[in-house]
Amino acid sequence: MATRKETTSRIVLANGTTLDIRMLDGVLIDDLLIQGIKAEGYRVITGREVFPEINRKTLDYLLRIGVITE
Repeated sequence: MATRKETTSRIVLANGTTLDIRMLDGVLIDDLLIQGIKAEGYRVITGREVFPEINRKTLDYLLRIGVITE
């Protein structure tokens, strides 16, 4: 199995807030699910929506396998 490349970076916004960014090549469905779960937890705690828009093909797949409901 090939090793996936990964890079991380910390960004400091103008208001002093820091964001840790993690980028992977060859994104897998598991990566989307994990990030979606983290984003949903953040939304529940803060009320802020942070999960990025996903294309229709990916959304249809997640609906079909029952990960999300419409």
